[in-house]
Amino acid sequence: MSRRRLPDRRPSIIAELLHDGRVYAVSLGFDPADAWLGEVFAHGAKVGSNMDGILDDACIALSLLLQHGVDSAALARTMGRLGDGKTPASIIGALADLLTAEALQ
Repeated sequence: MSRRRLPDRRPSIIAELLHDGRVYAVSLGFDPADAWLGEVFAHGAKVGSNMDGILDDACIALSLLLQHGVDSAALARTMGRLGDGKTPASIIGALADLLTAEALQ
C-alpha cells in the first residue's frame, strides 16, 4: 500500500499518557478532511537520553505504519502485554493502545 501523507497544516490533540509511573505528553495529528489519525509524537523521557531517542524512533515507526494503512487496533494487538494480558509491556504498546482509543472516538 502506498503512503498517505498528512497535509502540511493539520490539527492535533494533546494527551497525557501514564505508563510505568511516568507521564508522557503525546501529540496526535489528524487529516482535517476526514479526521484520519496519521501521526504520533511523544515526550517524557530525559532530553538527550537513550530513552528519548528510542521514543522518537518508535513514534516515527508508528506514524509510518499508520500512513501505510496499518490498522491501529491490529497494531495494538501485536504489542507485548504483562502477565494480566491487558497492560502494555512498554511505552510503545501504551502508545499503540492510545492510537486505537483515539481512532475509535
